[in-house]
Amino acid sequence: MLNKKVGLIALLTSVAASGVWAGTLANYAVGDVLLCFRNGDNDMVVDVEQSLSTLTNATPNQRISITGYTGTQLGEVGINGVSWSAFTWLSDNTLFVTKARTSLDEQARPCLAQSSSVQANTVGRMALILPGALEELDLAININSTATTVIEEDSSAINYTDGYSYHNALAGAYGGQFNGTFVGDPENTTLNNFTTSGKVVRSDFYQMTPTGSYALGKWLGYFELSPDGAMTYVAYPSTTPAIASITCSGGSITVTYTTGLYGTYTLRGTNSLTFGTAMTNWPVITTLISGDTAPHTITDTTADDIKFYTITAQ
Repeated sequence: MLNKKVGLIALLTSVAASGVWAGTLANYAVGDVLLCFRNGDNDMVVDVEQSLSTLTNATPNQRISITGYTGTQLGEVGINGVSWSAFTWLSDNTLFVTKARTSLDEQARPCLAQSSSVQANTVGRMALILPGALEELDLAININSTATTVIEEDSSAINYTDGYSYHNALAGAYGGQFNGTFVGDPENTTLNNFTTSGKVVRSDFYQMTPTGSYALGKWLGYFELSPDGAMTYVAYPSTTPAIASITCSGGSITVTYTTGLYGTYTLRGTNSLTFGTAMTNWPVITTLISGDTAPHTITDTTADDIKFYTITAQ
């Protein structure tokens, strides 16, 4: 089985060539992703991208740097014990919302999609964040705020005319879940020693298209926050493939395997292990079933007395 290791972002100082270029809050368009942080006295509202297309049109396992904020701005909020979420909506009340993972390498249970009228209530709470942030920007309350990223009071200390702070829009009288209008908690909260833990945290990103009944949200990828403050989006991550068992009957070998939701998985086999030969160069047997995490079987008919198998993914 082939595992690809991808390095983490080391510094939060510049825009990578493949990074997401941030939009501006004043020119916000429906579908722009908002990335919000709150911790103590301050919140931070970031316009991540002009539209969802960069994230939803990415290739499986593509890593996209989120560069709409600086380390100085995040420092105003802090990264130890910070709560954060990413979300947006469309004009038909489709929601795109994060949900924290409880285990780093296990996908969070999907949120439920509901009717358009119910999800419109969540859209209404989300939309209140924009005028609140822009009002603070206009008043120049924090010198580190920009057209892309606004640092604001967590408790709406100023009297907003049309909107709320991120925290107040999220909590409301209900105490969370966009004032109880949403079916899950969109936030991920880091540990108090996050900067020294050496471990990233991840929140899965789900699409909830309005439905007449109930349906599980569609998994699009995950946001990953590193201890240095860098945020990365990973699109359509493929589950690590695994060979569960191999049985032999005469010249037929049955391989039981699992793959994943995204990506292309290939079963390869060889009758000889040659030093220096990469598993990606082993002869191809067949392309495997993907699109779920259920076990499947494939039969390989061979005259070889010895056979080695692996699954490669891309």
